[in-house]
Amino acid sequence: MGCGWLGFPLARHFCEKGWTVKGSTTGEDKVNRLKEAGIIPYLIQLNPLYKGNSMEAFLDSELLIINIPPSLRKQTENYHVEQMEGFMKHIRSSRVRKVIYISSTSVYPDLNREVLEEDVTSIEQAESKTLFQAEEIFRTEKSLEVVIVRCAGLAGYDRNLVKHFAGKKDLLFGNAPVNLIHRDDVIGIVYELIEKGMWNRTYNISAPEHPLRKDLYSLLAVRYGYEPPQYVDSDKSAFKIISIKKLQKDLNYTFKFTDPREFLYK
Repeated sequence: MGCGWLGFPLARHFCEKGWTVKGSTTGEDKVNRLKEAGIIPYLIQLNPLYKGNSMEAFLDSELLIINIPPSLRKQTENYHVEQMEGFMKHIRSSRVRKVIYISSTSVYPDLNREVLEEDVTSIEQAESKTLFQAEEIFRTEKSLEVVIVRCAGLAGYDRNLVKHFAGKKDLLFGNAPVNLIHRDDVIGIVYELIEKGMWNRTYNISAPEHPLRKDLYSLLAVRYGYEPPQYVDSDKSAFKIISIKKLQKDLNYTFKFTDPREFLYK
């Protein structure tokens, strides 16, 4: 559900592994792209509720991966929660019994230390109340086996984050460690979670290394031909370091990119 920047290559990966894959998109112009990749396309929009006649066929499946991040353009704070609540009603009446919900480490506040999955287990602890509420819709659904995947900042290929900072001056948070994950590793981890049956859990996903923001973006600017950003030297940055100890213990995944300084970009 949601074949965008992450969802499309994720769906394509499953196709390459021999799975039958259905994929949703909100734009008619993307339907042919899905078909060409071997993905069975469905045009589905949650605005915030679904109106149409494709949902029953789309959810005629054993496993559902939900990759619909909250939209910053929507006006109401509860829009994404309303989307997921409405979507859950369709899921309950389908044959789907296993769900992976792609969430984000933005659910964590800056605690100036390493953060674990157990640091946010209630809405009062969450930085993003919307994300936590959406997670809970799936985590508390007794008819489903669910994995919540909290992804660090997504990067790789055409998503080189240095573009947003190049040439800027007096930037803050330069001394904060970054929490990033390469798209290839998100795909690899999600696939292994499914293959190894790691259900009814919540996992952080981040690259193991966390260089300082000023160091990373200065290096990437030079490497890719951008003007380096300049950070305030005296800045005492609030930060968090996303722990993946739980993931490493349970999955023992071998990262393709352990360090954001070595991510593959176009």
